[in-house]
Amino acid sequence: MRQLQLGILLVFTASSLSRPGFCENGKPGDANEALDPLYSTPFVYQNTGHGVGPSFSVQYELGYGSRESRNFTQEGIEQGVRGRFQILDWLAIEGFGGLVVDARRTETKGYAGSFEVIGRLLNQNRHHINLDLGGGYIYDYRGDHVPRVRLTLGWSHKKFDIALGSLVEIPVGNAGRDEADVVTTLAFSYALKDWLRIGWETGFEDIEGFFESEESEGGAKTIFGPTFAIVATKHIFLKLNTAGIYAFTSNQRFEGNRTKPDALGFLGRLILGWTFY
Repeated sequence: MRQLQLGILLVFTASSLSRPGFCENGKPGDANEALDPLYSTPFVYQNTGHGVGPSFSVQYELGYGSRESRNFTQEGIEQGVRGRFQILDWLAIEGFGGLVVDARRTETKGYAGSFEVIGRLLNQNRHHINLDLGGGYIYDYRGDHVPRVRLTLGWSHKKFDIALGSLVEIPVGNAGRDEADVVTTLAFSYALKDWLRIGWETGFEDIEGFFESEESEGGAKTIFGPTFAIVATKHIFLKLNTAGIYAFTSNQRFEGNRTKPDALGFLGRLILGWTFY
C-alpha cells in the first residue's frame, strides 16, 4: 500500500513539473485581461467562492496523518474526490467523497461525504478586502452528521496573498462531541512565477481544550507547514502541503483499547486538479 501511494505521489509530481504554465482568463481572446488561477485559492485548508464561471473542477486528494487532527487529517491514508461547479465568478458549489485506510492493517476505517455552497460577498477591487461565506454539511469519518459554516477574509497585494479563515461545525445527535467545533486558519503565499506559489499554512482546532478539564475532541491542537501551488498546464494544477501537528493539551478520556497519541505528529496532503471551461 505504501509503495502504491508513493508511486502515485511521484507520478503526480512529475506530471505537474513537466510543463510549467498558467491558466488563461475566462475570456481567452483578451490578452490584456488579468490572469485567473485554475483554483479558488492557492491554499490547501482554505476555500473561497472565487473562480472563473462557468467552469468545472475535479480534484483527487491524497492525505496521510501519523495522528488524527480532525479537520486537517485522519490517522492513516485518506483518499477522496472533490467536484466543484463554479456557477459565477463569485459563486460555487462543491461536493466531496472520501475514505480512510489504516496504514498498518490496510483496511478501510471510515467514509465521508460533504457538500458546500460558497460565495464571495465582498471583492477587494471594490471593498478593499475579500470576504467569502459558505454553508454546507458533512457526514464525517466518525459517522456523524455535521452542518457547517465557513468565513474567509483575504487580501492580496501584487504577488502576495494572505487569508484568515474560520469554520464552525455543529454535530447533530452525538453525545460524545462538543456542541460546536471552531477551526481557525491563517495562511499566506507568494508567487515566485506565474505558475508557482509558495506559502505557509497554520491552523488551530479545539482551542476550548485550554479552558476545560476534559475535552471530548482530543484537546487543543495546531498544524503548521509549507504549501506549494503549481499550475502545470492550462487545465491541470497541483497543491501540496506538508505540516507538523502539535497537541497543546491532551485532556480527552480514551475508552477501551484506544491509547493516547503522541503530542507531535506529521501530515501531508496532495491535491491534483483539472479545471474545464
